[in-house]
Amino acid sequence: MYSKLLLSLCLATALTSASATTTISGTKDYGGATVGTSCDGQSESQQPVFVLQDGASLKNVHLKKGAAADGVHCLGNCTLTNVVWDGVCEDAATMKGGSGKVMNVVGGSATKADDKVFQHNGKGSTIKLSDFQTYDRIQRLWASCGDCSSNGGPRYLVATGVTINGPVVKPDGVTAGYVLRLNQNYGDKATVRSMKIKGYKLGSPKVCVQAIGVQPGEKQVNKGEFWNTAYCDISKTDVKAF
Repeated sequence: MYSKLLLSLCLATALTSASATTTISGTKDYGGATVGTSCDGQSESQQPVFVLQDGASLKNVHLKKGAAADGVHCLGNCTLTNVVWDGVCEDAATMKGGSGKVMNVVGGSATKADDKVFQHNGKGSTIKLSDFQTYDRIQRLWASCGDCSSNGGPRYLVATGVTINGPVVKPDGVTAGYVLRLNQNYGDKATVRSMKIKGYKLGSPKVCVQAIGVQPGEKQVNKGEFWNTAYCDISKTDVKAF
């Protein structure tokens, strides 16, 4: 009995830490274990905890608070099922896949994002969110890259059943953030249905912000909040307060 218990504890410990990025091809189910590497604040140069190759699937894992680094990088088609960020470090997940590729996020949650939860870099790709939740303070749920190298688009978001259980504000806890930001000049499009935001009032927070994307070294310009456009496919009735 003692040896079996000791073996179990050793296996659990092995799954709660990692010294470097783990690359996944195929399907990896962590069975609810917690994994982390480190966190260097908002450093853009830190490595992800997981890299998902084209076609990979990551399931049932917690990314450790204070050790989630740059989260998950998706290089092509990928699926994240019940992935929980107990604390977002730089970004929770970044879509790097190119034209026609899809990141599917099913269930799961993220807690406290000083910058954004989902970073979207890959031109011509899509992020799909279903039944995803955020907790504590986040500055943004999703953003199409504003000044990536050789920036362009389009990039697509399809979000259904997302619940935001905390304020959408910048790290100071006061200045308003926004839920989504896209680049209208690159043809980005966000399609949102059945979103719930705690304490929501029209315009607070801004839900879908259209912007002008730029090249590195230039400054992205936000154009404001929009509803029912070719870029922000979302109606006021799609967002509910609770």
